Amino acid sequence: MVCADIGMGIPLDYGLDHNEQLLKVAAGHARDIHALCADVATVIFPSALVPPSEAIIAAVSAKLRQIVSDIEAAILPGQIEQPPLTWATLARSGFLREPELIDFVLARVSEERLDAALGDQNAGSLIQLLDHSNGDIAEAAQTLLAAESLHRHAMGNSHQSMPPELLHKLCWRIAAAHEVVHGARQPGMIAAARAMIAQYSESNRAQAAARKIVHFSSEAERSCMLNPATAGVHLHVAALSRLLELDQDHIVRLVDAGSSAPYAIMLAAAGLAKSEAIEAIYLFRGSALTPREVGMFDVGYPAMEQQDAIAEITKWASARTNYLAFGQP
Repeated sequence: MVCADIGMGIPLDYGLDHNEQLLKVAAGHARDIHALCADVATVIFPSALVPPSEAIIAAVSAKLRQIVSDIEAAILPGQIEQPPLTWATLARSGFLREPELIDFVLARVSEERLDAALGDQNAGSLIQLLDHSNGDIAEAAQTLLAAESLHRHAMGNSHQSMPPELLHKLCWRIAAAHEVVHGARQPGMIAAARAMIAQYSESNRAQAAARKIVHFSSEAERSCMLNPATAGVHLHVAALSRLLELDQDHIVRLVDAGSSAPYAIMLAAAGLAKSEAIEAIYLFRGSALTPREVGMFDVGYPAMEQQDAIAEITKWASARTNYLAFGQP
């Protein structure tokens, strides 16, 4: 009873009879077990236990509207800084709810949140890479800096962060919706859409540039990129992606998940020491860390085997593939 009393942090009230004391301790255990189950379930079923907040829903809607509006401005004559003309048609068709599109936009929302957490630290090491002795790394660093600047400061370019296949699909859906709205073929719009797609380059995306930097870096340089404080979001995520064989957008969303557990498991799989891992987690999550999460990390992280963490991550990759293919987690 004394061990239970100390371990649970629940002082036994010796004014109660023996059964009431046992019930009190059992209730404390039950609360802790429920909390533990909630943390585990958050990792396994994140969409079920961590529904998106109103702020995230609003951010996703705003970003979707911005992407549609930017594509319209690029392919529709005279469509400049206006609400998306095809939004209602696209919404009725169900396309705006397709898993791959929602997954992409959620990743961009998470990426912005992580960028904000790092603040000015995000570009520190990237600027140093501009003078790297390896020309491929220096060129990719220049591309990544340009992509980040375009993403943060330039209006009308939100669609340039899209994977080419998703941009292609959305562009032609918008073109088709525009023709449905106007009830006629639009040869000029079709030509503009073809030209935009032809000019688009996957290599100019921030994710692609970060992958290139990580690919050409030495092992020592990649090891440094596991520290987000010096590497920034894109290089940190790309380094984890190479080690764990997870998609970069998948990693971004896991780091920004409702629980710190997925990120901790990824860091364990990457072989980070406990002190390095908690610094990275605190950097991104800060005041959002609960005492329960800190306690579970303190006990669980040192006990976690790297191979077990890798095996768990493999299951996540499979689940995400099923979700993107069939819309089911």
